[in-house]
Amino acid sequence: MQQKIGRKILLAALLLVLPLAAGKAANAAAPTPENDYKQGKVYKISPKTKPLKASKYKKSSLYNAKTRNYFTIRSYMEKFQKAGKGTLVLKKGTYTITNTILVPSNVTIIFEDGVKIIKGKKTNKKRMPASITVFQLLRPSKAKKSRVYGRYQGEKNIHFVGKGNVSLNLKYMKYAIGIVMGHNSNVTVDNISFSNMNGAHFIEMDASQNVRVSNCSFKNVKKGSDMVKEAINLDTPDKTTQGFNNAWSKMDKTPNRNVTIENCRFSNLGRAIGTHKYSAKGKQQMYHTGVIIRNNQISNMKWDSPLRIINWKDSIVENNTIQAIKQPGKDDTRGILVSGAVNVAIRNNEISGAGRAIQYIAWKNSGPGSQYPVTYNSLTQSNRDDLATNIGRDLSLGEYYVRICPVYNVFTNAETIDIVRG
Repeated sequence: MQQKIGRKILLAALLLVLPLAAGKAANAAAPTPENDYKQGKVYKISPKTKPLKASKYKKSSLYNAKTRNYFTIRSYMEKFQKAGKGTLVLKKGTYTITNTILVPSNVTIIFEDGVKIIKGKKTNKKRMPASITVFQLLRPSKAKKSRVYGRYQGEKNIHFVGKGNVSLNLKYMKYAIGIVMGHNSNVTVDNISFSNMNGAHFIEMDASQNVRVSNCSFKNVKKGSDMVKEAINLDTPDKTTQGFNNAWSKMDKTPNRNVTIENCRFSNLGRAIGTHKYSAKGKQQMYHTGVIIRNNQISNMKWDSPLRIINWKDSIVENNTIQAIKQPGKDDTRGILVSGAVNVAIRNNEISGAGRAIQYIAWKNSGPGSQYPVTYNSLTQSNRDDLATNIGRDLSLGEYYVRICPVYNVFTNAETIDIVRG
């Protein structure tokens, strides 16, 4: 009798303890910066790892030494889509990615110290030419679907985490892009060095929300390529402006919101961060909202206005250093050029080696999207007060003030706000 009572007491105690233990395990598994955003089961691969057997990619006629890394990583992305989540750790070494890796929801990719991602240009297979993108945030099963995502309904909870020295080299492939995100939510890109672009962007960001790009570096644009292309482009999926050409988007003109780009370095490029086309629905302008550009270093830029703001609202640009802007044949380069800004705080930035520090102008798309109405700036008194905190050094035109031109295509009689002369 005493043995039965003892067993019942032990069983009751276990029932009380087990839920607590399960709760702790669930909390420990939650993706956080502290655990490198790990999600689900964790798998490790090296450059020599072969595709998962279940994928049968190793038996494909398209599988060879050039496509091995692509097929291997693809096999894990497909596994994670079926499982609903997963973490892939890339061990030290060089990975040549010839074709687009499609990344589904709830996936973390951790790049260990010494990982080098190289954009492969040749597959040695005519039936599968190399793509121009390395990563797209899209589930593999939607690869050949059209108009499947609108608003912020695409893949979510995707994290790229670099540990130590990690690089992604586009090898100057024409129009190549490192990461394409569209209609995504909760995206992290941390501590990755992007290099060598040619006529496109390192990161294309459209219709995405809650995105953080931090502690990254972006450098080198090919001589003679399109210098207007930003390292990080904030755009809208819009058939009219032709800035986003992925068939899986509904092209609904959804803007980005809640985007933070901080503690990054940009050098030897045309432009660093910005927008160069805007969208409208009738007379209603579409605004990127909650954009924060903070504590970035921008140097040795080859084109006017390395920070180009078009149609940003309720946003902040602060504590950035912008220096050495030299566009051939142009002496009136600007550190920050602003159009269609509504309540954008620009403060405590240091700009040197340009013609002018900051200028506001009304703007209209040229070419595709030119039918949209002119977009104008709207500054609060607080915005004006913030402008006075910016610092100018070595400005070749000697204009230590902000120019605000309220009328489209009229640049005389501008309002001016003095800045700090460094």
